[in-house]
Amino acid sequence: MNWRRGLFRLWIVGTALFVLAIAFVSYSEIKAEFDAVAGTREAASILATYADRVHQRFYSDMPREQFDKKITTANPITEPEVIAQLEAIITNIDTSRPFDEWTVDELLAYSLHRLVEPTPNPWATLGTWASIAFGIPLVVLALGASLVWALSGFAAKQS
Repeated sequence: MNWRRGLFRLWIVGTALFVLAIAFVSYSEIKAEFDAVAGTREAASILATYADRVHQRFYSDMPREQFDKKITTANPITEPEVIAQLEAIITNIDTSRPFDEWTVDELLAYSLHRLVEPTPNPWATLGTWASIAFGIPLVVLALGASLVWALSGFAAKQS
């Protein structure tokens, strides 16, 4: 009986089941983050469409070039009074209506609000789950191989 071959086959089956279990557990979280990123891109395109309105409504005293730099930064809106105005508009938005029935201010507030929120990084989450799914079985393989190697030293020598 070849213990090494049998244990290796058992490890392969266990690894496949473990990877499937991790995929099942993590799928909804990873999909939600990819969907959130897609929604952020949609909000960014809405903001680009209404950039003139944003400039006129909230930043009329700022030069347009400076405003364009501000809306392309990672966390563009930090002024508390602007955030308060946006939150007041956002709380009154009926999100069950289609986008084409929203007012310009509602579209503006929604798109700016989406840009203020931190954007998830789905690739980092996917990498974390993949390292769990493949890292743990590799550790188990290394420990199992070490254990088999150590125990083979106790076998009776054949002369």
